[in-house]
Amino acid sequence: MSGRAKTPAQRKRSTYLAPIRARGARGNNLWFVTPPQDSSESSLTLCSDLEFETFLYLEGSPDLSHVDYGPLRREEAAPGPASRHFATATTLDGTRLDIELGPERVEPSVPGRRLINLSILNAGQVRIQSWRAIVPAINRCRAHSLNPVIFRCRRLLEERHELTAGELCAQLASEHTALVVGALAKMLRAREIESDVDQQLWGARTWFRLRRHG
Repeated sequence: MSGRAKTPAQRKRSTYLAPIRARGARGNNLWFVTPPQDSSESSLTLCSDLEFETFLYLEGSPDLSHVDYGPLRREEAAPGPASRHFATATTLDGTRLDIELGPERVEPSVPGRRLINLSILNAGQVRIQSWRAIVPAINRCRAHSLNPVIFRCRRLLEERHELTAGELCAQLASEHTALVVGALAKMLRAREIESDVDQQLWGARTWFRLRRHG
């Protein structure tokens, strides 16, 4: 019957697809993510692997202190099939940027705007795959106070200058490993520390050191 009522699952999917289609996308492949700096814990709906990779790429961009996905949450429609206003971001020096996703566009970014295209995403695959693990490591620890663990990690890095994730977990054996990993991930997202996750995949051998300022 063509007029058959939708099932609860179909109605839920339609609810998710409404903002996706408002952005001019099909929504054939949905990702539900929680940005690690979003205190509201409300999920962000991404409509493709491309959008998911862009999200991970931005979260891992070491020069961006904060990324706001308001353009996606506000269901801003894309101006055309070639580009989409994906987010706004703040750099470490306080500069505000509009982030545009334009897979096939090749023109250089201009002041106040950063373009993410397929070439950039392809070159950033190590970062993207690393942050595919780092973001969940942060979100799994949302219910825990990580400040004591972060304090201990910071002290060890001050004393030893550079340590791997495995070495830090061994030094903090009294803490649950997931909390140590979550603390390191949270410090990395806060840009308090730096690591090699753009060159090597996140894991026990990932090294960390305190971020140099100035």
